[in-house]
Amino acid sequence: MSRSAPTGRQRDDLLISIALSAPPRDAGQLAQLSALAQSLDTRFRYWEMLIAFDPERDGAADVLQAAIPNLRLLHLRPGASFYHRRLAVASEAIGDVVLLTAASELGYLDVPAMIEQAEARQVLVMGRHVSANPLGSLAMAMGRGAGLTIGPHDMLTMALPRALLGIVLAHPDRLLATRFPPVDQRLPIVRQDIAANPQLPRFRAGSETGPLLFRRTEILHRLTISSAPRVLTLVAVAALMATGGGVLFALYSVVVWLTLAHVQPGWFTTSLALSLTAVFLGFAIFGLSIGLRRVLEALTASDEDLVIDEAAPIDLFGKVMDEFNVEIATQHQTPQPQVRSAAE
Repeated sequence: MSRSAPTGRQRDDLLISIALSAPPRDAGQLAQLSALAQSLDTRFRYWEMLIAFDPERDGAADVLQAAIPNLRLLHLRPGASFYHRRLAVASEAIGDVVLLTAASELGYLDVPAMIEQAEARQVLVMGRHVSANPLGSLAMAMGRGAGLTIGPHDMLTMALPRALLGIVLAHPDRLLATRFPPVDQRLPIVRQDIAANPQLPRFRAGSETGPLLFRRTEILHRLTISSAPRVLTLVAVAALMATGGGVLFALYSVVVWLTLAHVQPGWFTTSLALSLTAVFLGFAIFGLSIGLRRVLEALTASDEDLVIDEAAPIDLFGKVMDEFNVEIATQHQTPQPQVRSAAE
């Protein structure tokens, strides 16, 4: 944490954490990171910066430590993916407001403003670019099925107050939740557009952490896995409909056999066998689907944490301290020992 001398513009009521999943790739990104550190130092008294670091892939850390104060390098196991690195820095951040970002996006967003907006309104503030995304609609549909909010123009940068970060980390798929916010009424989202500049590059989110094709393939794969609960619900509904259809067809076969004088030989037994088979398979698939759905609900986190803030007019701890006559001495008010005179 930074503990420089306070100035009139510094806020000392917040601890800010800047978390990056990868170190800067070149001197330009390092300069942007250093400029951000200076901007934070003028706006906030207490702040830290966390960077997921792999010595075998990212090289030496001396340059980073010399250019950025209050830096924490998290040495991760070799081969950790982008999502594992992002989850690691999000979990280790200790700030009241945590900003998850990438070094390639720092020059296009007002990071201090995002942090202050997230703290003042208690919302998740996410950066938004204007580039086209060929997989935008597909990703949005799959994300909605997985319980995640995926915008076609969302960037890697998001600012979260501590309470909202806890909601994100409690999601069943935390790896994707730290990149795409969960669909949750307790998690309001505000987006901040990048500055209008005709020379802005086309954003390819996270391209500094690996091939973009592999990243998008991993996203689609994990979104497919995360949508399992909703897929099981649809399968259960379809199986229940198939069971109902089998029962109706069996009744139809019995009515035809009882009312018509001439029925093709073997039609009734074949129809009855098919209908009963459909009833059995539909009922079996329905039972398996709802059973697996129940297992997933038991293994995932529940919605018991509904309170994200508290306000009370009573300072209980201060009242107890007054009643028990407890005094806390600060560094400037250290009690001096009393010397009794010889007359006493």
